[in-house]
Amino acid sequence: MNNSRIKKVACFLTLGLILSGFSWFHPSAAYSAKASAKAGPSTQSKQLPPAPPSTPPPNRTRSGGSLGGEATCVAGDQNLMALVPVQNPVITTREHPTFLFYVPYGAEQVQYGEFSLLVGPDEMTRLYQTRFTLPAEPGIVSVSLPNLPDYALKEDTFYHWYFKLYCNGSTTADVQVDGWVQRVAATPERQRQIEIASPEVWYDSLAEIAAGLQADPNNNLLRAQWRILLEHIDAGNLTQTPMVGAVQPAYGN
Repeated sequence: MNNSRIKKVACFLTLGLILSGFSWFHPSAAYSAKASAKAGPSTQSKQLPPAPPSTPPPNRTRSGGSLGGEATCVAGDQNLMALVPVQNPVITTREHPTFLFYVPYGAEQVQYGEFSLLVGPDEMTRLYQTRFTLPAEPGIVSVSLPNLPDYALKEDTFYHWYFKLYCNGSTTADVQVDGWVQRVAATPERQRQIEIASPEVWYDSLAEIAAGLQADPNNNLLRAQWRILLEHIDAGNLTQTPMVGAVQPAYGN
């Protein structure tokens, strides 16, 4: 009899322990743990902000002769040259910047030229393209983007420009230079740099001095600033080269 009672008591105790063990298990807590485990990796895999654009390769500022292997333009020992530093970034604050080139050819030697501007870095979009004729005499020429919204540069974007010349009788470009421009925000500090013709804001400083010299070619201060900028790009030999004006677009798109 006593043995029977002892067995019953043991059974009840065992059952109580089992139920007590189950009372420590909380399905909601387990679900939350699983949910947290699932949420963890997805939180870590959130996309980071896009990296800033990488710096473009060096500008090709001097032509190396005829692209077709046979020179059809005659300019002595002078080469086409873009008046821009070799190393990038080279910046502008303007929506419609001006580009300057030394062209050792006159209008009679070149059938036409072509200027194009592509959106970097993939260059899949062409922002602007125009054919043009040169001024009558060799010298420093300018190319400006039309002052229209469709051709405005966006801030913090790189653009790749190409300047090509097709000499008389040519169907492919004979000589070319190409380079990059990045538009940046106009700030008081950058405006101050432009006013003192600093090379830090290259395109704007050079264009301002060039325009000033065309209006007042005997201005000694402007001539000194012009010389300093040209020497910055190893083009001091062009200090006395005449500015022959803007190219004449045939059409643009």
